[in-house]
Amino acid sequence: MLGRQVMTSAQKRWGLIALLILTAGICLHTALVKKPLNYAVVTNAAENILRGNNPYAAQEGLDFFKYSPLAGLLAAPFSRLMDGVGLFLFVFFQYWLFFWGFRRWADSAGCPLDQRVVYVLVAFFSVVFDTTVSIQNAQVNAGILGLMLLAAAQYAEDKPVRAGLLLSLAANLKLFPITLGLCLLMGFKKKYWAAFWGGLVFWFAAPAAVVGWGRNLELLKQWAGLMSWDRTRSLDMLDLASFLELHLGWSPWWREPLALLVGAAIGAAALYFFRLRQDRLLHRFLLPANGLYIVLFSYLSESPTSILAVAAVFLIGMEALEAGSERWIFWILWAGALVLIPLFYSDLVPKAWNVWAQAVNLKTVGYIWTAAACLWILIRHLGTPDAA
Repeated sequence: MLGRQVMTSAQKRWGLIALLILTAGICLHTALVKKPLNYAVVTNAAENILRGNNPYAAQEGLDFFKYSPLAGLLAAPFSRLMDGVGLFLFVFFQYWLFFWGFRRWADSAGCPLDQRVVYVLVAFFSVVFDTTVSIQNAQVNAGILGLMLLAAAQYAEDKPVRAGLLLSLAANLKLFPITLGLCLLMGFKKKYWAAFWGGLVFWFAAPAAVVGWGRNLELLKQWAGLMSWDRTRSLDMLDLASFLELHLGWSPWWREPLALLVGAAIGAAALYFFRLRQDRLLHRFLLPANGLYIVLFSYLSESPTSILAVAAVFLIGMEALEAGSERWIFWILWAGALVLIPLFYSDLVPKAWNVWAQAVNLKTVGYIWTAAACLWILIRHLGTPDAA
């Protein structure tokens, strides 16, 4: 590792101020200029829940609301504000929940960001593009990933109850965090098991305190009904099955079996690391592996979902800082991940490049590139004397 030069208080303070100004500017632009329709999806659902209507029914000109009843109720305070104010606070809160979680997770994964300015820069460029895309679409993925990051950090710090409650909350709001929650069960900590499973029951039952038990059950059935038929097979999705169907003509019948197989492999790897007490590798690689798993195998994988890959991109950048004479290889891998995933889908490249990247689903190539790089890094670490 490079020298452990600790950042000064002045550097931390000015860095925080700069990040605050940047994020506030992005959120203001989102609220006043972009005005994404996804925000109306969430706030309309909140109002429909409170008025006794079906929040999961089709809304003219809007996508379906695909989150839990609790998620809708949590959005209710934003729906009571002026649109611009509510939208600004909605995305600004998520931005900082994500940054808080990322900082905590990086520390617990052995990558403390306050050691050197270059660590902060690698982290910033690894996450800022995809996080901004998610925020500017008024997606909730930034906030959900923030909860996952915080939960992973809490588990690494031997706080299993907090980890279980946070992950069960995240899995209630949007289903994909369940993968990380199940992986951490492999640690067989009784307190975590109780908090995770008990938390799932609690969070699903919680809306009953506001809308009543019967109404809550009705909402849960409506949500389950929506998700049971929402089996998107559009070829512009970014999961691996859609990519292979688009480019090679493969039938997507193997989507679920392969997803189950890879998910089981990740769970088995988590069990392996727990059993051998390889905590350093477990806490560094488990969350990035879950993020890549979701973007590659979820049938709802789309461009804003790529925020789930940012932890894996960050790991490649950190390996470039720590790899000694071979660091140039990892700098190339890190730059490739940034180009393939966020850059070509952004306004930073010519419009023709952006259109081409979306037409060929270039982000999926980036996910595969990043996954292969992280697997190689993990194998390298397993071969080092301090891996255990």
